[in-house]
Amino acid sequence: MTSRERILTALRNEEPDHVPAAPDMWEMIPVRLSGRPSWEMLVYEDPPVWKARMDACTHFGVDALFAVFVPMAPVRIPIVYRDEDRIITRHFSEENGKRHWSPYAQVYTRQEPSAHVKAKTIGLPTEHDDFEIVTSRYAKIGKDYYEDARAYVGEGGVVAPMVCLPGIGCWEEETYRYFDDREAFVAQKRLEGEQIMRTTETILSWRPDALMIGNSGMMIFNPPKVFRELVLEWLKKITRLAKKHGVPTHLHCCGPERALVEIAANETDLCSIEPLEIPPMGDCDLREIKEKFGHKIALKGNLHTTAIMLRGTPQEVEDACKKAVDDAADGGGFILSTGDQTPRDAPDENIRIMQRVAETYGKY
Repeated sequence: MTSRERILTALRNEEPDHVPAAPDMWEMIPVRLSGRPSWEMLVYEDPPVWKARMDACTHFGVDALFAVFVPMAPVRIPIVYRDEDRIITRHFSEENGKRHWSPYAQVYTRQEPSAHVKAKTIGLPTEHDDFEIVTSRYAKIGKDYYEDARAYVGEGGVVAPMVCLPGIGCWEEETYRYFDDREAFVAQKRLEGEQIMRTTETILSWRPDALMIGNSGMMIFNPPKVFRELVLEWLKKITRLAKKHGVPTHLHCCGPERALVEIAANETDLCSIEPLEIPPMGDCDLREIKEKFGHKIALKGNLHTTAIMLRGTPQEVEDACKKAVDDAADGGGFILSTGDQTPRDAPDENIRIMQRVAETYGKY
């Protein structure tokens, strides 16, 4: 099988030739391997994000499964600070000739992951008179953007356009608004859900290999009762529509996820889920989840990102890989991966071990 065939077979909850190995290499590893400042990839898309991610998979010889946010219109990014070591971007809207600056900013340093922070915590003023608007050096958008990524990945794996779910976000203001002005907040999230469905319909018209649904830490801010009120309707609609189009759906939710696995497996048409983190960051037991829900939903995970991938010895990584295969590979529908993004300084050998174990110990 090619990597693409192997991944798609696993996403369909079937048995490929061997367990795929697809560590999450979202941005830290691709930036490190490029040797270039992070903002060249993450702001200017030079190279495009999908190229850097695929290059990282090729470098380590692993199966590729990663998401891309596909821009539907040209992206204009305001840079409000720049020096040799970092740049800071901050978005604004305009109304009646007046700019309204976001309370949040994005910080990019040379070889660090990008950081989404409150503007006031890093000393930014309320407004900016001196700023620079930049655009991507990679000009394609929409279907052309995705088709370029898919062509570059080829049989090396699966690149999945991503949509997000509405719900309470990671900033405390969102939680306050939910409790202080619930009716207006719920109405806003419904509008967001309707827009997400329009985007989903457009993406599915491209007939992608898979559709990624992503919300980092969603269940931290949307525990089951809130999730059912704000989010579940849209997860049902997205997965139902994708199923109608014959496109497998894959959901990323780092942090606690056990309740989400159960809801998704029993109440939606979701095909697969990741990263199934173990405590203390998550609450998942891979073997238990496989036994209870593996007949309904494919699983991807769940090597500990620091204890194993960053600090583990080669033998500890190998043992953890074999345990994950033992816990979840039976009958197919399992992708060996990390519990979340592979750390920047994870030893290269620790990543390569995943592929070796998958090809040998994970053979069906």
